[in-house]
Order: sequence, then C-alpha cells, then structure tokens
Amino acid sequence: MSGKDFNFDQQMIDQLSDVTPPEEEIRKINPWSKPIGFITWGFILTTLRLDFLYLQYILPTIGVMLIFIGFRSLRNENKYFKIAWILSILKLFLQLGDLVLVSTPLNIVGYREIAIGTVMLAFQIAMFLVFRAALQETSQKAGRLMEGNPLLWASLWTVAAFLIALFPLPESWLIFIPMVICYIFIVRSLYLIGGQLDDTGYILTNAPIRISNRTFGWTYFLVALTTVIICSTFYNHLQLEQQEYYLPETTEVRQHLLDMEFPAEALRYLSNEDVSRLSDAVNVESFSKLLMFDAKRVEHRESFGGHTQITHTYKPGKKNIEATTVYIEMPENVVYVMQYFTWKGGRPIWQDGILISGETEADDKQVISSSLFYSKRGTEYTADFPRIVCDKMTKNTMFGTYYPVLITGALSYPFDSEDQGGYVLYRYTVRVDSNIYATHATLSYVHLLSPLHIPYTKTEDLILSGAYTFEDRLQQHYTNYESLAFREIDR
Repeated sequence: MSGKDFNFDQQMIDQLSDVTPPEEEIRKINPWSKPIGFITWGFILTTLRLDFLYLQYILPTIGVMLIFIGFRSLRNENKYFKIAWILSILKLFLQLGDLVLVSTPLNIVGYREIAIGTVMLAFQIAMFLVFRAALQETSQKAGRLMEGNPLLWASLWTVAAFLIALFPLPESWLIFIPMVICYIFIVRSLYLIGGQLDDTGYILTNAPIRISNRTFGWTYFLVALTTVIICSTFYNHLQLEQQEYYLPETTEVRQHLLDMEFPAEALRYLSNEDVSRLSDAVNVESFSKLLMFDAKRVEHRESFGGHTQITHTYKPGKKNIEATTVYIEMPENVVYVMQYFTWKGGRPIWQDGILISGETEADDKQVISSSLFYSKRGTEYTADFPRIVCDKMTKNTMFGTYYPVLITGALSYPFDSEDQGGYVLYRYTVRVDSNIYATHATLSYVHLLSPLHIPYTKTEDLILSGAYTFEDRLQQHYTNYESLAFREIDR
C-alpha cells in the first residue's frame, strides 16, 4: 500500500470516530438487551399468576427457562451474575418439583402452605436483590449510576401481593383489585430494567454456551410436560389388590332372596356372611337404569295447530353403565341398599368417582361391604375399592350449614380388564315411629376420560365440591322405596 493510500485511510478513520451510530443500531449489536430481556420477562412470568387454561403452570415454566437463559449468558460478567445464574439453576429444579407436587397426591397433603410460600417468597426476593447488585456493579464499570431502583420496588410489591393473598377474603373484589394493582407495578418496575444500560456504550461479554437457547428451552419444556404426564398417569390409575373370583354355592338363604326377586347377577358377588345378614328380609325390590356418558341428544318436534312442541331424548353412545339399586327391607325399619353397576363399553381406568346419597340424616348408616369385579384373559377377579368412605360431611348452602351422611368412593380398573363392575352394600335405620315409611337413594357416577387433571384432587372430593354437574341426570340413578306397610295403606 502506498503512503498516499495509507494517509487517506487514516483520515477516514479519524473522521468516522467522531460519528455516533444511531441508538437503534447500538441496541442491535449490544449483547445487553437480549439476555436482560429474557431475565425481565422471566421474572414477570414467574411473578404473575393467571388461574385459567393451565397458565398458572405453563407461564412459570417458561419464565424459569428465560431467567436461566438470561443469567447463563451473563454469568462471567461479575460475581453477582454468577450467583444469580446458580440461583436460576435451582429455580429450574424447584419448578419441576412444584409440577410434581401439583400432579400427585402431595397436592392434597396437609402441608403448611404459608411456610412454603414464605420460603418461595424469600427465594424470589433474593434473586431480585442479587440481580440488582449485579446491575449496580455493571453500571459502575460503565461509569454511570442506575436510575431508580426498579428491582427494589419489584421486591416490595411482591411482598405486598403475598400479604394480600393471606387476607381472609382473597376472592373478594376488595382484595382482587389491590392485587391486580400490585401486579401492574411489578410488571412496570421489571420492564424498566431493559433500558438502563442500552445507551451507556458498555459492551457486556456473553459467556460461551454449548447448548443453544432454543434447544435448551424445548428440552426443558418437554421434560416438564413429561413429568406431569407420568405423575398424572401413575397416580390417577388407582392400584388394586386383586384376587380370583369363585362362584359361591347356592345356599338356602340365597335361594330365598332369589325367590324374592333379588337380581341374580348382583347377588352372586355377595359373600355368605353378607347374605346371612339378609336372612330376615321381608321384601326385596330393584330398579335399573342405563347411565350414559357420551349420549347423543335427539330432538323431537310435534306441531299442534300453530304451535310446535320441542322435546328431547337421549340415545346411548359407546360409554354406558347399567346401574341397579336393590332395596332389602328388614324388620324394625332397617333397610339394606345395594348399589350395583356394570360397564357396557368404555374404559374406566382413570380414578372414576361415585357418590351415594339418600337418608342423609341416618346417623347409623354404614357400609357393610363393597367390591369391584372384572375379568382378564377369561379369568374373573374381585378387588376392594381403592377408596370408599361413609361419613358425615359438611355442606354449606344459602339456607345454612348441614351435615349429611354420604358415601363417597373412587375406583379404577386394570388396563387390560373387561366386564368391569362393582357394588356397595350399606344399611341404615329409617327414623320414624312406625313401619310406615318411604326412603330413597341416588347413585352419582363421574367418569374421567383422561389422567391429565392438575392440580391433583380426589374425584369424590370434586363431586362433593360441586365441580361436576349431572345434566338431565344422565349419570345419576335416583330411586325411592315404600315399605310394605306403606303400600298396604295405599291399597
């Protein structure tokens, strides 16, 4: 290169050194914006809570990924960024642990939510403060002080939101509105961080990474999703202790009950001990109904003059239960009731639930026996209900609080089982002054199609809480029974 060309190049360099590139161009080449943006949005997603469409689990999972990705890039900048990076790794595992907790029976264990919430609050604030210290040290290196304290305000508002959540009426609008305001301030405070160092001219050095952000993000999300699926599948498929079924011999008492029109298919599953309890039966009556879980609605129109009457009926689909309620009237106003059901199609393998109501004020109501039955490869088996309880519950209504005695249970069958069914035999005394009485019972059945139900909850508890509605009683079997003395009056 000639001396003339060299002098020309030097003059161009000297002149361009005084030219400041546009701010937008600086932001494009400054490695600060992208990682800090990840961290900022990660904190926003892990701080806010939206309880619908599973966003309360999806958004924090995405949030912890973004926080880790951001701090991973900046971990070599100063010691505080490295501490924050280590904390972000711990946060990844804590999020997985939280997903395990909400998708398993640990979710309904009576642990101290306030204690756990306080620990998680302290962890979140610690990350805010460490992040703040990292930004302050970086600002000092850049020769500029940070404007304001957005992370400090975010910490204070996070504490405020936590304290408001502990208020006795968290669902009240008086509480909800302040919480929303708190969240808005948190988002605003965190969002201000992104522009703090963009115009300082200080270039952050990104740490080398072996796994790309995209690869890590998808891998972590798939691990979290797989964790939820495995936990839900395992814990919503209730385990049975099966034993081979043998047809009992026809005894004199069994034959007596058969002669009184006790359904033979139901009677054959009662043990000899249970049958002997019914030896003094004075009357037996049974009622059956097909419960439909995927019924097809059929519309009927009838015209009368200028008017059209519209009615509906239901046609069974592929998932049905034949439910039979058997009343056994005994002396002294004692009644035994057998709720017997058999599946006619469908796969009841994911924690189905039952609720048996009727005579809810009978304090002596008790379950005598219960069982599930099914066949596998031509062999019949029986097993106990995984969960069944007869107890006094607390029900709050607009008319006050009352305490009905209800029977609740949960059940599942093996994946390769067929001819599934079950029964519950219970007894109670009708509290009247004579043998003239009427009684009733309702079997409600909830069938789950999928194991993916988070947070984990017992199906029978969901029934009691009103989470399921029984449209047109398609999944309910209501019956009533009149004593023999009552019928004689009608005659």
